[in-house]
Amino acid sequence: MRNLSLILALCAASAALAACSTPRNRVRVVSTPYADGQTHSEPVNYNGRNYRVSFSYRPAFNGYHVVISAPGRAIGGTAGDRAIIEQIAKSTVRHFGCPDSQKGHIIPGSQRHANGRWTMQARCL
Repeated sequence: MRNLSLILALCAASAALAACSTPRNRVRVVSTPYADGQTHSEPVNYNGRNYRVSFSYRPAFNGYHVVISAPGRAIGGTAGDRAIIEQIAKSTVRHFGCPDSQKGHIIPGSQRHANGRWTMQARCL
């Protein structure tokens, strides 16, 4: 019985040490329903305006390539437009592509505005 107690104590200590050595801020592998690489589009209404969010999973960076346009109008390129578009992209990726309550995050520096639409990369974290 004494040996059993010692073995259990050693197992508990080993588990505690292993947990301490695990990195906290690591990127989770996306378990996406869109692993086929096809582009998927969703209509989004934000503050009374309609947008079209197209996204495709890219295994090279473990995330999504996102394109946001607005049917019938061009989206502006100001900082305010960018903030709105980022919120739309994060929300859409979280809702349609992220598993297990993960949140959508925009990869810094990936946002581009051209021809009245925005492109960016997003990940589930």
